[in-house]
Amino acid sequence: MDITQLNYFVNIVECGCNLSLAAKKIHISQSALSQMVTNFEKEEEINLFYRKNGRLEEPTASGEKLYHYALDILKMHDEMKDMIRKESSKQKGTIRLGLPSLILRVFFSNFFSKFIVENPEIKIEIVEDGCNELRRMLLQKDLDYAVLIEPTNLDTKAFEEHVIQIDELTAFMSTAHPLAKNKKIAWRELDNFPIATFNESFVTNDLVKRTFKENQLETEIIFTSSSWDFLIETTRYTDTIAILPSPIRRYLSTENYVEKSFKNPIPFNVLLCRPIKNSYSSVETVLHESILSYFYQPIE
Repeated sequence: MDITQLNYFVNIVECGCNLSLAAKKIHISQSALSQMVTNFEKEEEINLFYRKNGRLEEPTASGEKLYHYALDILKMHDEMKDMIRKESSKQKGTIRLGLPSLILRVFFSNFFSKFIVENPEIKIEIVEDGCNELRRMLLQKDLDYAVLIEPTNLDTKAFEEHVIQIDELTAFMSTAHPLAKNKKIAWRELDNFPIATFNESFVTNDLVKRTFKENQLETEIIFTSSSWDFLIETTRYTDTIAILPSPIRRYLSTENYVEKSFKNPIPFNVLLCRPIKNSYSSVETVLHESILSYFYQPIE
């Protein structure tokens, strides 16, 4: 079997040996799928499936073994294709920059629109994900740069970090919420209110859970998502409190929601991170200096 046929075989097994369902899923005819199985069994002199009245019932022991080999091979094939794509990007001089979606939208959209006009020869591939995944990719050298939230937990001897934005996590709630009239909120006041925040691929989730533990809160995180607008919407008609980065406020209507700071806020500091190298290409230097120049803010 080639890679395509292995994929067909895996889909047959995972569709409960239902050829009709598998054919629809992978967009080929049922007869072609059936013929592929028959030809392979005949050529290799092996039975992959038990049959009843001409229909596939379940994989044989040999079919089960082939299925597990096929899963490993398909996974390695996908990893190889991903490696080829990344190596191709490197050879073409493309810089891979990892950014959380919120950071991209809030802080970088204007930067890139300007940067692309001024530097049309520089190719940038933007990888969007949560900070935890972006950090992993940076450590594995799958990214040239990553914009992460403090603490990054990177080795300062191997990576350099530059603060490009200083902010905090705040509480978003409906205007009718019992805490909406408070000037600032103490963490203890969150007890007994449902909480919404980013999912576990985001550093925000770690920071919120750590703060709850430090303050011995009994409240629970009920809603998690990678979408801040969904999380905000969960507060609209309920007592849910969404704990999210403060910059989100610029996209919200003050008629429906209020933002409240915490008395002891969780910092939301945005850092530009890259591996420390003996030398950087001219393209890397231009991007690096452009980002720092655009975002630089003196720290008192």
